[in-house]
Amino acid sequence: MKPIYLALALSLASPFTFAAEEKLPEPFQGAKEDSNLEVSYDDLDAFLKAEVLVVGRSTRKKVSRQATTGTRMRSRINRLTALEGNRFHFESLQDEEVMDVLTTLKESLEVLPSQIPLSMLPRDEQLAYWLNLYNFTMIYEIGQRELNGSLQDALAYGDESPLLHDKVLTVAGEKLSLHDIQFTILKEKYEEPVVIYGLFQGNIGGPSIRDEAYTGNRVWRQLEDNAVEFINSNRGTYYDGEISVYYKHNLPFFDNDKTKLKTHILNYVDDDRYYEQIENARELEFEMSDWQIADLTGGARNYGGSAMINSAALLDAVRSEQMLYNEGGGAGMTGIETSLDQSMVQKARMATRFPAVQLEMLQKLKVQHEMNRGSVDVKDISEEEAKSRDKDDN
Repeated sequence: MKPIYLALALSLASPFTFAAEEKLPEPFQGAKEDSNLEVSYDDLDAFLKAEVLVVGRSTRKKVSRQATTGTRMRSRINRLTALEGNRFHFESLQDEEVMDVLTTLKESLEVLPSQIPLSMLPRDEQLAYWLNLYNFTMIYEIGQRELNGSLQDALAYGDESPLLHDKVLTVAGEKLSLHDIQFTILKEKYEEPVVIYGLFQGNIGGPSIRDEAYTGNRVWRQLEDNAVEFINSNRGTYYDGEISVYYKHNLPFFDNDKTKLKTHILNYVDDDRYYEQIENARELEFEMSDWQIADLTGGARNYGGSAMINSAALLDAVRSEQMLYNEGGGAGMTGIETSLDQSMVQKARMATRFPAVQLEMLQKLKVQHEMNRGSVDVKDISEEEAKSRDKDDN
């Protein structure tokens, strides 16, 4: 019998002071826990609200087999998982203006540590920053590389895929890949494995993309929410101890120990049937996968009781969400099929990441930080040169 599920968010407030940060590049070490700085991501929120379709918790239902007329062509979907996971409107990245906005947002995140050292921020603010940078870079790279359909080759867990291993970022002078963020920075700086649920992989079978950015004051609750959704879906767990291949990729977060992984998963399972299946499994098997891109046509879904489960129905659902959002004054965003408002580019500037009252203080802190990092070179000089300097001083 499964125990009563208890959310872990409150216990995750600040248990991460013992991570081996000495393994990290110097710009990514340290934190200022008494800092009251909060990074703003309103511009990221506006973009995600426009581009992400939220579908809610999994019902674990399969897609029903559909009769087709007039064609023998069928879309390749995983019937177990096609109804699961939030969707990103990747098709909109074909619009040059939308891609320009995404590029601006990604670059604004990339340069932030060069302007304000991360060590001035609390650890939770830094975690939110790294998750947002990872996800916006992932989306950007998928759009830039014009990936679609199956992402299995692009992700290539276990192999050095260009998508994950190319050094596509420069952060505080350090060349980084998505793999570096995940397994060098996050793995060493944050020991709690729940961070893996904040890393959007672009495919249906991975953790869901949220319709909001991660923020320092809510990041652990957001990650807990993602963990509950993923584990209690067919993408995360299934009968007979079958679990997602994503866990195999992330075994280092569990010290490569399947027993620790099982304990972690059981902490979140909220259905007795699946709890008992996983608990009684002799060994966890990495079997569950869905490599289809998590766009509006990556799988079929039934909305509002409609019989339509094709891509047109999905797009109609997004249009409806967008109309409601825009009528409510949604951050100046336009409909999903048009370009994002150009004001988004202006909103991506560094100054908007912090309240105006903090900007002057940040500049002073930055100057002090640079002074503290200063170095003194000591070298030997000749006796003659020393006498010459003493003479000049007198």
